[in-house]
Amino acid sequence: MSDIYTFRTTSQPNKDQENTPLPQLTPNILPCQIHHDGPIESTDRFWTPVTDEKDGNETSHFRGRKLRGRRVAVPEGYQGVVAMPTNSVIPVSTQGSKEDPDVVEIQPGHEEPVKILQMQGKFNEIMVWGHEHLPAVNDTFVKGMEEWMRLAETVCLCPPSLVHYLEG
Repeated sequence: MSDIYTFRTTSQPNKDQENTPLPQLTPNILPCQIHHDGPIESTDRFWTPVTDEKDGNETSHFRGRKLRGRRVAVPEGYQGVVAMPTNSVIPVSTQGSKEDPDVVEIQPGHEEPVKILQMQGKFNEIMVWGHEHLPAVNDTFVKGMEEWMRLAETVCLCPPSLVHYLEG
């Protein structure tokens, strides 16, 4: 069974992180598989995209292959978040409330631990790369950014206005 994750907005931050804003990032979706997940020390050595003046898109080379990049904005009303899982879990006693009628009671001994995600940064756009050519408008990632958000709003049990209200 897969793990369940959540952001814990009520947790107390470390003293070092109290006033440190999250960095603004731009995730890159590459048309290849890289067997590394995380930061590297020298990005300039491996990654130097150049913005084309005529069309505003980007060009780069990775392992000898030419890549063309298209910026895709996160839809209005949403914020992209880069997060890392932690080993911390929410205690079972705080996962639900007996007073809330929308919470389904789980039989004792069958509770799944809910792990906490720690936010590393935020983003307002992603960069989708293709080999030699710009990713098409119907590319999975380009198309999915808007279509999946609309689908999520359609099937979501609570309207976005309520979600924004609850998040405060």
